[in-house]
Amino acid sequence: MTLHPVNSGNFKLDGGAMFGVVPKSIWNRTNPADENNMCNWAMRCLLVESRNRLILIDNGIGDKQDAKFFSYYFLNGDDTLEKTVNKAGFSFDDITDVF
Repeated sequence: MTLHPVNSGNFKLDGGAMFGVVPKSIWNRTNPADENNMCNWAMRCLLVESRNRLILIDNGIGDKQDAKFFSYYFLNGDDTLEKTVNKAGFSFDDITDVF
C-alpha cells in the first residue's frame, strides 16, 4: 500500500472562528493571521494506492457553493485536486473509490 497526500487548495478563514476561546496570542505563533485576522489553511486529501485500487479520501471544497459561503472561506493558491493527483502520477479516471 502506498499513501499519497494531495493538496486540493488553500482557503483563508477568520482565526478567531477557527480557534474559538483559545487566545490569539497563543495560536498566532504557529498560524499567523493577516491584517484581516485571516489564517491560511491547506486542504489535504489522501490518495491510497492498494493492489488494483486507487482510493481518494476526501475531495476538497469544490466550487459550487454560493456567494455567502465564499464570503467566509476565501479560496487561494494554485493547487487543485486534479493537479496534485496528476503530480502523483494518476488521473481522475484511475480513481476507483472515493470516501
